This record gives sequence, structure tokens and C-alpha cells, in this order.
Amino acid sequence: MTEQEARERIVIQQMRLARACLDDAAAAADRDSARLAWNRAYYARFHAATAVFVARDRRFRKHRGIIKAVHEDLVPEGFLAPEQAVAFEGLYAQRLDADYGDFVDIPREQVVNTLETARRFVAAMQVAIDAAGRK
Repeated sequence: MTEQEARERIVIQQMRLARACLDDAAAAADRDSARLAWNRAYYARFHAATAVFVARDRRFRKHRGIIKAVHEDLVPEGFLAPEQAVAFEGLYAQRLDADYGDFVDIPREQVVNTLETARRFVAAMQVAIDAAGRK
């Protein structure tokens, strides 16, 4: 298998993970499990962004590196609106609170909104991946 073929397989797998996380987030939201929904919505975005950068032959060791690259690369290129990148960064912090905080109360409307923005984010990342394949 060539390096390019290996990257393509990783991109496909990361997008599968992103979509599975979206499904998990929706199921958690349906069960009123806000903490889990936020976690899965964050990871949907994380895996989708990872797929974009793997397609571009870039890798990051930390979540903050991917978040920074989203701001610096994908917003200026027009794949994401600035507020989508800010929401991704904010969800990272909120996910940490939801995962490790003792007294976290997440209103249902925020969960629903977070899930919808995660769906849009993943769709935008697919567009960025498709554009990378055409170069």
C-alpha cells in the first residue's frame, strides 16, 4: 500500500468515526444524556477535522493543534465561517467541563444546537476533503 493509499484509508476511517459520533450524540440527546451528547458532538468535529488534515498530509499531536489549524486554514479558505471555528474551540472546553466537572447543567436547547452545529461542521469537513482530493 502506498503512503497516499494509507492516508486515504485513514481519512475514510476518521469520517466514519465522525459520523458514528454524530449518531451517538443524537442517541444521547434523545436519552437526555447531555454530557455524553456534548462529548460525542465534540469528537464528531474532532474526527472530521482530523480527516481533513490527514487528507492534506498534516498531523497533530494535540487537540489544540487541530483547533488552531481549523482557525488558521479552514476559515480563511472559506470551508468554515469564523463562528463555526469558535464553536469548535468552545465545545472543546465545554466537553472537558462535561467530562470532568462535578456540577454541569446543560440545557436541552444547547444540546440540540450543539448537535446541529456538529452536523454542519462534519458536512463542511467533507467538502474540504473533497476539495483536497481535486488538487
